[in-house]
Amino acid sequence: MIFLLIFPVLVTGFLACHIHPVHSYRLHRYEGQYLYLKSAELGLKCFFLAFLAWLGLHYWLPDRLPIGWFAIPLTLSGALTEVMATMIGAASSTQPASLSEEATRMASFFELSFLTFAAAYLVKLWSHVSLRLRFGQWNTRVHVIGEILEDSPLDNLLFRLSLQRDRSAMLTMEDRKVYVGKIINLGEPSATTGMDQDIAIMPLMSGYRDKDTLKVTFTTFYEEVDLGILISLRQDNILSATEFDFGAYRLWNPLLDTEASPAETDGKARRGLLGKLLAAFVR
Repeated sequence: MIFLLIFPVLVTGFLACHIHPVHSYRLHRYEGQYLYLKSAELGLKCFFLAFLAWLGLHYWLPDRLPIGWFAIPLTLSGALTEVMATMIGAASSTQPASLSEEATRMASFFELSFLTFAAAYLVKLWSHVSLRLRFGQWNTRVHVIGEILEDSPLDNLLFRLSLQRDRSAMLTMEDRKVYVGKIINLGEPSATTGMDQDIAIMPLMSGYRDKDTLKVTFTTFYEEVDLGILISLRQDNILSATEFDFGAYRLWNPLLDTEASPAETDGKARRGLLGKLLAAFVR
């Protein structure tokens, strides 16, 4: 019977990974044998708590709690054993003594299985309390995700920029397309993918890099339509990312503030619009 507990232990461990406030964001990184071992680790922790609760219910607490003229039963072990004995007796011709022992073992199995599943939510509650004591607030999602993404410079940069309303990012894609805008969302993690697979950006302007000089030329300015356009980008296609500083860009491109030369007549209107956009952000 004890070998049957392996299944609820593993299933409970997998459930704990899904509902845990930290492991739920790391679940996509647990692959192959590591996922099994992590599930087994959390499952054994839940089983240990369940076993302590089971001992308490059977040996430390009274069977009944008298309150005035009433007595509240504190254990279902006896009733569950009788149900198991009835089910086994109806299906087999076991001797009464063996029947009672088998019914007791089955009742204990179901009790431990139920308490093991319940312990997963106790572990979740304890984790929330620990994070509350650590960060000083109940909503610790941002802190947890920030610590998880610290191992990747790109993930960390995009995440930090997404938290700042007045900071924009410049992203260069594999096709030499360049986007400048505000990082809106990095997505939500799932069982197989992390939150760093796709990103949503509200673009301010976009363009391309010259294939020879790699100089950036902006061709589209989304302020013209003012519709709050969102663009979803695959993070695997990002070649480079940096914070875009409008003041520095204006300093390095002085032609934005001067009258265009005859050779630049075709781009005069475009630079005028870009100059207004930069001036608005500089202020």
